[in-house]
Amino acid sequence: MANNLDNPAPGSLTWRLSSHPITLIFFLGFRISSLLVYLFGLRFTSNFILIFIITILLLAADFYYIKNIAGRRLVGLRWWNEVDPGTGDSHWVFESADEGSRTENATDRRFFWLALYAQPVLWIALALLAIVWLEFIWLSLVGKYNLNFSRNAHPDTGSNKRSQRSR
Repeated sequence: MANNLDNPAPGSLTWRLSSHPITLIFFLGFRISSLLVYLFGLRFTSNFILIFIITILLLAADFYYIKNIAGRRLVGLRWWNEVDPGTGDSHWVFESADEGSRTENATDRRFFWLALYAQPVLWIALALLAIVWLEFIWLSLVGKYNLNFSRNAHPDTGSNKRSQRSR
C-alpha cells in the first residue's frame, strides 16, 4: 500500500507527477480561490461589493492564467482572435504544440481538462442555490463566471480538437 503512495501511476491526479508543478499549483489556486471567496466571503465581511470585486479580479486572473500560461505549459494549446484590417472580420487562431516539440504529461492533461470543466458544474450548483435562497444579486457574479468560462473553454476545446485532427 505504501508503495502505491510513493510511486503513483502515470496520469494520477497528484501534482508530484506534473511536468510543471508550479504552473499546475497556480492554475488550481486561481480556479479554487474564486470559489472560496464566493462561498466564504460573507463570513469575513458583509460587504457584497467587496466580495464581488475580489471574485471578479480572481476570475480575471484565472482567465488570463489559463489563456496565456496554463494552456500552453500544461497541454500545449494557445489561441487568440485576429481582425482583418481590410474587412474588419475577426477569426479565431488556434495553435497546439507540435508532437515532437513537447512530451505530453498525462497528469497535466487530466488536471487541466478536469479543472476546466468541473468548476462550471460547481458554479451552476451555486446559481441554483442562489435561486433557491432568493439571493438573486449573486446570479450576476455567476453570470460573469459563465461568460469567462465560455470565453476560455471554447477556444481551448477548439485548439485541442484541431490538434487531435491533425495527428
